[in-house]
Amino acid sequence: MESRGNPIDDRPKARLAITRRSCDQCRARKIGCNRGSPCSNCVSARVNCTHSAVASNATTPKQRVLISAQYEQKIDDIAKGIDGIKLLLQGLNVSSGTEQLESSSLQRLNEADPAKHLIEHNTNPGCGVASLWDHSFHIIDFVKAVVEDRDPKDVGPEESEVLSSLRRLVQTLEDPPTLRNSSIPELKIAKYHVGPSMPPLEAVVAVLRWAKEHEGYNRLIWVSQMLPLEKFADICRKVYFAVDDYSEIDFIIANGYLSYIFVEHAVISGRRDYQDYSRLCSSNTYSALLRLPLLLPASMETIAALTLGAFKAIENSKAIMSWTFISAASDLCQRLGYHRLRSPRETDHPMRDAQERLFWNVHKIDKSLSLRLGRPSNIRDAEITLPIKPDEPRATRLARIQGKVYDQLYSPAGLSRPSNERGPIVEALATELRGLIDEAHDEIADVSNQLDSGDSDPTRIIYLQCDLVCQSSLLALILRAIPAGASLTGVSDDCVTVARETLDIHHQCMTGVRKGKGDPSLLTKYINWAILHTPFVPFGILFTRSVQLLDAADLVRLERFAASLQPETASSESITHPYRLYELLCQTARLYIDSHTFSSPTDVTDLPDSVGQFDFVQFGMDAGVTLDGALDIPDFQADELSDWYYGNQQLMNLLDDDARF
Repeated sequence: MESRGNPIDDRPKARLAITRRSCDQCRARKIGCNRGSPCSNCVSARVNCTHSAVASNATTPKQRVLISAQYEQKIDDIAKGIDGIKLLLQGLNVSSGTEQLESSSLQRLNEADPAKHLIEHNTNPGCGVASLWDHSFHIIDFVKAVVEDRDPKDVGPEESEVLSSLRRLVQTLEDPPTLRNSSIPELKIAKYHVGPSMPPLEAVVAVLRWAKEHEGYNRLIWVSQMLPLEKFADICRKVYFAVDDYSEIDFIIANGYLSYIFVEHAVISGRRDYQDYSRLCSSNTYSALLRLPLLLPASMETIAALTLGAFKAIENSKAIMSWTFISAASDLCQRLGYHRLRSPRETDHPMRDAQERLFWNVHKIDKSLSLRLGRPSNIRDAEITLPIKPDEPRATRLARIQGKVYDQLYSPAGLSRPSNERGPIVEALATELRGLIDEAHDEIADVSNQLDSGDSDPTRIIYLQCDLVCQSSLLALILRAIPAGASLTGVSDDCVTVARETLDIHHQCMTGVRKGKGDPSLLTKYINWAILHTPFVPFGILFTRSVQLLDAADLVRLERFAASLQPETASSESITHPYRLYELLCQTARLYIDSHTFSSPTDVTDLPDSVGQFDFVQFGMDAGVTLDGALDIPDFQADELSDWYYGNQQLMNLLDDDARF
């Protein structure tokens, strides 16, 4: 302590013994030095004995004190942060009925809610607690009402288990989205592995040759929209016969392409080893995508790799991750001018055609995710100057409709439109979409007649039916925005009919999916694309109607739909499987309908108050009463539509959060 107090007087004496260190030559040769001038080793070797200057340590104590002060400040900041976390965790343990938690939760929701000016959070008279949910006045509020209405003494063991699961579901939905776990646990595998495992070369060569001979197969046609198949094959050869180092982008493209053609071959041949190779390549693709830096080079290959990543994320029910990839791809497309008409003097027409096909794939995913997540798209249609071709793919035309549906109907500006303005928009979009649906029906009929051909693609009809499910669900979403007029449920009869037809198409598609033993992952991919990505709104439409009118027939349809999603084997890939959520909701409706069944359910005057008030008082929504006592129908319909849309968004987001219930 005394030496620290007087460093200037003591240091020269204390450090004098080491002011001369070993000479440079002895240090380089790593031998002992007698520290002479010259030393004995340099004299024997007849070389110059030199000593490099030793850095002075006179300022070390002052620097050490400065660093210590910085560390102490950082430690204090960490301690304050820990105290804040403790207070937050203590607040989470408090009963949700306390006024303090209610006000803080509402404040957080209002800060995070982009459409809070459209939605008004009201008090539920049935339970006397302010609503803590974001846009959940229909299905979610109904679930809570059913749970709180049941007396634990009057329920059996099976019903008690259902109610317990429903309480956990309500608790999960009451948490603000920022408090739910939205992390990506797979990020821990994003470390770079030297020499990652790859399928054997013989299998890769064989499957590449097979793909070249079957370019007309549905999945290969789809992949070729991102890059020409010859380009994919060249990148695979570059990775397997690497004379120079290949990039991470090349690794992603090669593994992404191989994962699709291996599984396509497995569907035809039934080879289990090819299924394993497909899973291995998918894992490699996923790991490499997580290693990509924030800033990427602007190239066609980079856009293709990001697009493959967006498709892979959708197939694994990771909508937010897919949005991240497709946003980066959209930015690169616009940076390279893929969305603009090029000069007629450009001579490389095949390359330009490939770039346009890649852009339209990015555009397709961007528009669908925009509608799925309720966000403005990255690519504005007004900025696209590419010509509309007469043979434009149906998927491209569908993407344009999806963009219009969000911008004109379900964006904050669209939801605030008066009902008389929404009607013509709905009619125009529905007519345009029905034309695509008719084309899909015709193509399915043609493919069904060709199934007897031995060389036909067995999965093509499944993909077409999946597309038809998505298109029909989108049509139901469009019709849901039309003013219902005198409808008892707030939904037009046309919308209800389309919702029922969509469920029927779903069951036809599920029959083919269940038979697709060549691709065990086909069921998961179908659910993630057709049910979660679209999103699948017919369930919510018929669920609300079945509860309002005590319609047992519609409930049977919904129960059949939920049962069709049941996985064949238990899987740990997702904690929250859609089957579990839809099953719980059907059980909730069954409990309610069974307890309110009466002789004449179609007589509106005999409906119980709880059912007649489903969209108003019981479920926390103002009826929009004017000064003269009449209902302000247009304003109510606008608010009711936004409540329904964002409530459906919350249910879809719940399946991405992997929450337990």
